[in-house]
Amino acid sequence: MLHNTRWRRAASVALMITSIWTSAPYVAASATDTDLAGKAPGLIFGDETTAWSDIVVDGDDVERDSAGEAYNVFGGFGSVSCNNTSRLLLDYREENPAAYWRILNLLFNKRTGAGLNHIKVELGSDTDTSSGAEPATKRSADEPANVLRGAGFRLIADAKTINPHVKVEALRWGEPSWTGNRPADRYRWYKETIDAAYDTYGVKFDYLSPSQNELNMNQLGSELGWVVDFAQRLEADARAGDARYDYSKIKVVAMDSYRNGETVAAAILKSPEALGQIDAIGIHYTIGGGPNLTRLNKEHGKEVIYSEGVAPMIDPEYRINAQPERGGIGGTVGAVDIADRFINAYRWSGSGDNPAHMTSFLFQPAVSALYEGSSYSPKHLIRASDPWSGYYEGGVGITLVRHFMQFIDEGWEYVEGASFGDGTFADGGTAVDSSTRTYLTLREPAKLGDGPGTDFTQVHANNTSKARYFEVTVTDLGTKASTPLHLWQTKGPDDAAKQPVDVNHFQNLGFVTPVRLETGDNGSKYFVYRIKVEPYSILTMSSLPRGVHRSATEYSPGEYAPAAANSPLALPYSDDFEYSGYPTEDVNGVDMSYLQRRGGTPRYTADQNGAFEVVESGEGHVLQQRIHADNRGYTWNSWGDGSQNRLSTATPATILGDHTWANYRASIDVRFDRDVRNPALANFAGLGVRQVVSQGANLAAYSLRLSPVGGWELRKLDTVVASGTITGFDPDAWHRISLEAKENQLTPSVDGSELTTWTDTAPNTVMAGRIALTSGFYENSWDNLSVVPVEGHAWRSDKLDDTASVVGYSGPAQFQQVGFANYNRTFHVLSPGASATVPFQGTGLNIFGATARATLDISIDSAPAQRITVGPTGTRQTSYWLRGLTTTNPHTLKVTVVTGTFTIDGIDILG
Repeated sequence: MLHNTRWRRAASVALMITSIWTSAPYVAASATDTDLAGKAPGLIFGDETTAWSDIVVDGDDVERDSAGEAYNVFGGFGSVSCNNTSRLLLDYREENPAAYWRILNLLFNKRTGAGLNHIKVELGSDTDTSSGAEPATKRSADEPANVLRGAGFRLIADAKTINPHVKVEALRWGEPSWTGNRPADRYRWYKETIDAAYDTYGVKFDYLSPSQNELNMNQLGSELGWVVDFAQRLEADARAGDARYDYSKIKVVAMDSYRNGETVAAAILKSPEALGQIDAIGIHYTIGGGPNLTRLNKEHGKEVIYSEGVAPMIDPEYRINAQPERGGIGGTVGAVDIADRFINAYRWSGSGDNPAHMTSFLFQPAVSALYEGSSYSPKHLIRASDPWSGYYEGGVGITLVRHFMQFIDEGWEYVEGASFGDGTFADGGTAVDSSTRTYLTLREPAKLGDGPGTDFTQVHANNTSKARYFEVTVTDLGTKASTPLHLWQTKGPDDAAKQPVDVNHFQNLGFVTPVRLETGDNGSKYFVYRIKVEPYSILTMSSLPRGVHRSATEYSPGEYAPAAANSPLALPYSDDFEYSGYPTEDVNGVDMSYLQRRGGTPRYTADQNGAFEVVESGEGHVLQQRIHADNRGYTWNSWGDGSQNRLSTATPATILGDHTWANYRASIDVRFDRDVRNPALANFAGLGVRQVVSQGANLAAYSLRLSPVGGWELRKLDTVVASGTITGFDPDAWHRISLEAKENQLTPSVDGSELTTWTDTAPNTVMAGRIALTSGFYENSWDNLSVVPVEGHAWRSDKLDDTASVVGYSGPAQFQQVGFANYNRTFHVLSPGASATVPFQGTGLNIFGATARATLDISIDSAPAQRITVGPTGTRQTSYWLRGLTTTNPHTLKVTVVTGTFTIDGIDILG
């Protein structure tokens, strides 16, 4: 290993200072084209009393092999499209194409967006692998692979129209059961899918991950053998006459493990076959390295990828009100944290002499195109949950990526001594306020026939409350006394009460020039720059005025905002599954209808388990649940005993609609599949209402289940609250099932006859949410969906997060950053004496959240307070609701805790 560094600072070295020290405080030059050209006054930081830290940027400080090639070069950022997280993009594409292409450009455009350059898709198995089910491309051995199902391959094809150089990868979680875990059949599934992607979309794969996602280490030996077997089969097929392209150029990745990089690396090092076949190692949610990883990277040239990492969680507009001191971008899994993770994944002090040297970082996911409240939402650069309106959210995640991708090109080389991070390890990164310095420096590589490049970029992430001051000493990069380095910064607003939360995102501060020249004893020149890294900020310093694509421009507040308003899916809503009004589209030379180009995917549905697809019947199109006893997939069981042949038992289910829906009646026609393939598997058709999170087998808070013999059940989550049997029920006929939700009253009907009316008097009602369809493992059919408002009651609500600026807190009210099941991942816990005040205009409201039992004083407007008891409630369940107000005048709700603790996750305001 060659580690070239020609100079080290030492007190004994006599240095000749040839320029004037600065003593003025920080002065910001305006972000104008003149500044970027280096013709206006630059920035001046600090004075001689400032505690400067040193960073040495030596252009020769690149770790190279014996041939002079850098061991590691910049890979960049990418996206993992898996677990059904991209599903709703299909509907954005059809219903609001302008919003769809705007989203994709924000993600993949190198000049104007984040410039993501890698997409990894899931090879699905029709089983829930976290946030829903990706469809299998082959559900039986003799079925041709179909990559039109789901959104992953469509996303790849469209992203490549924006950036043709986007790298493509695939990985499995579960597996279709017809493979039997047999290597030959599993390979057939992969190989036919690879070819179908090329035949359908013209897509060539750059990477493949044969191993199971986050493999259980009990399976490491057998799975590593499978990876080698896969690579050998792929090499052989690359020489076959029917090869679509040269498969031997596809890089094989192992093993996509959860924090087990060292264990996997050790296994690879012990296997000559694995060393010969594996090109890269993928690791999830860690920044740590080790000696085995170092050997793979340095001795054997294996790329190390942070192959699944979190995207930012809790958008700045929700953070800023609860933690204003962190500017909306600091804090755990905020934008600065994610930048910190990427930097530390390359060289973290906790790894000592064996940093991980990860050069790429893949967001899981980059776009949350799944229904709000699904598992692991929201974590994203962009949230896209409302395809009917074209509304989406996001921005700061795109900004954090631009700090790197706009100023560092693929293939740039890491300057080792100027790449460093420290801090205490915490859940895939470092803990907030635990680090002292975090920065990454890369330089332009040698230019063919033109000597070495001299451009370089340094990115800082400061996720602490203290400003950092650095003297950055640059040598061997062609720097001159007048060479400007341009500064781009993202931080929170200077005045959160008066300024937009994104007013200081991706702003050009101007430039710095050397404050002095130092000459070493060997005659080399070292130019010293001074910079300041603000608390809770990201700072990019680059020799390139407008980045590698000459396109970096300052962000304007609201620049990434959608054109559409955040409006609900209007009721009444219906779907006959015919889609006759949609035009055809040319897909790689084939004219396809709406259903053909979507692989039968119905509008606005998101499968959570199983596969609900539209098929042709003798009576037109019907929706059908396609997964049955004979084609159930194997589940993703890495976090169980690791076995890979466990058949799915989770109830096939799909969800649809708007989580703001309140009082409505959902109806749909059902016909049962009469082919009993496995008598042990019960057959039923279910219709659920007020679905907000995936809880229980029915997903929705309330559901009606009907069986082929006419048995019916009304359920609250998994508890049967009413049941019966319909006399003279015809199992072969179509039947219309309905479920009405009117405040806390639920009324199920079959064929127009009401079965019962049940009132939920428990303290944990659910008062708003979308619909769900559930089924046994049978090919049950559905048609003529209808969702209509309940007359005289509000059909929709506006949701307020607990962090909304209009919600006021006093007394002992504590903000908590929490998990995906909570609205926007936040809630407030109010102890005795604490109050929350909510101004609103509407006919009523719901307060929801998982609260303990508490006694509250509730007052509306000027009326005397009423003392009530609430709870306990579960996630997203309603703890208090109020009706009967007028919309003529605004109202104010005040909640004061008397005893216990009261949790507020969010508030529904009913119109």
